[in-house]
Amino acid sequence: MATLNRPRLFRAPAMLTAAGWRQDVGFRVDVHGSIEQLTAGTGEAAEVTLPGAVIPGMVNVHSHIHQRLMAGLSARRADQSDSFWTWRRQMYRTLELLDDERLGVLAAWGFMELLEGGYTAVGEFHYPHHLAAATPAESARRILASAAQAGCALTLLPVWYRYSGFGRQPPDAAQARFVLSRDELIDLIIELREGVDDHVCRIGVAPHSLRAVDVADLPALLERVGDGPIHMHIAEQPDEVVACREHSGLEPLDLLERHLELDRRWCLIHATHVPAARLNALAATGAVLGICPSTEADLGDGLFPVAEFLSAGGRVAIGSDSNIETSAAAELRLLEWGQRLRLGQRNVLAADKDGLGTALWRHTARSGADALGLPAGSLEAGRRADFVVLQGQHPLLAGLTPQQQLDVLVTAGMPGMIESVWVGGCLRVSEGRHLDRDALRPAFLDLRRALALSDS
Repeated sequence: MATLNRPRLFRAPAMLTAAGWRQDVGFRVDVHGSIEQLTAGTGEAAEVTLPGAVIPGMVNVHSHIHQRLMAGLSARRADQSDSFWTWRRQMYRTLELLDDERLGVLAAWGFMELLEGGYTAVGEFHYPHHLAAATPAESARRILASAAQAGCALTLLPVWYRYSGFGRQPPDAAQARFVLSRDELIDLIIELREGVDDHVCRIGVAPHSLRAVDVADLPALLERVGDGPIHMHIAEQPDEVVACREHSGLEPLDLLERHLELDRRWCLIHATHVPAARLNALAATGAVLGICPSTEADLGDGLFPVAEFLSAGGRVAIGSDSNIETSAAAELRLLEWGQRLRLGQRNVLAADKDGLGTALWRHTARSGADALGLPAGSLEAGRRADFVVLQGQHPLLAGLTPQQQLDVLVTAGMPGMIESVWVGGCLRVSEGRHLDRDALRPAFLDLRRALALSDS
């Protein structure tokens, strides 16, 4: 990924810093893309004068980038009980179109779209290890290369997937492409960590779920993997929770904690059906919850009680998951609206002194960066200069304070409100369009047409 060849001095008319909104801010970015210092004004001529209010780049803690290929193509009712499980069969069929080269094309396009949507870092929960003749290392490196091509930071989370259900049920034919032995997964992680540019990339690990791994095998795996982010689906589907109770006599979270102690390295994805009585204890672990509002709505998962979890001191981040939606603001809007519908209140997730947009954007970006082990998610010295510039001349933003502009982006966002997106002090999106959108478009269109034909 392109980096700066010398330090650069930026100036912003307003910036959402770790300490809140500040006016007329200067900041110097070093050759590694990190902020050296923030000042009131620059005191010297800035090399880059940003035209609008600056907010931290959003961090996306949960993406399956290959699912972008089928976005919107599952809107036909399969039968009277259309559900997550029927959708999953269609998603498996989509994977049959991919080899590692096509995965690379798809991933570069998807990461490009996420950048246009205000994300600057992605946690890729990567489980299509065996595509055509590619090795797991080759498919994983395709993802890394695609993120570098698009210019976004990445935490790659190689997934451990072994079984089709609780009790070590063997994987079916469609799941065979996901399966790795414990030693194969560890060797893959060790290989990927060698030579990674840790200014923009991390390698973590992701046991898929309690149904796809045997939780008793996890302590030994995590001991050998060592430090780094740990992500895992948990309590996403009611049927999955029932199966867990029938198998173990325990709720999924209780089964996990019987074998492992959660801490700040953990990011639990969805957690939709964790019992309310467990929220305080879960918050106290320091683990981040990765909520994926658009995907959870699309799949009919249900609603996690975000308001109660935040009140307990918990930390929440957002993920684009199936990538049916690529706008960070749209995910935050649905996160808030889901709580409004659940509780019959407004502005549920707004902090007392901040507007809704400021409170949600700042909390989720910082929590997301912590969950991915990346020095991002907040505009302060020592963290990477990943940021979004708002288009202050947009008809719905013109004349508003920066705080009001962010409220509007989150609650009434529409195309044209993001002026530019920068990662490590490098421009990736200008006037709302990724710099390589036109170059990436033809290959993605070919893939999308192939999927449409195969599905007709």
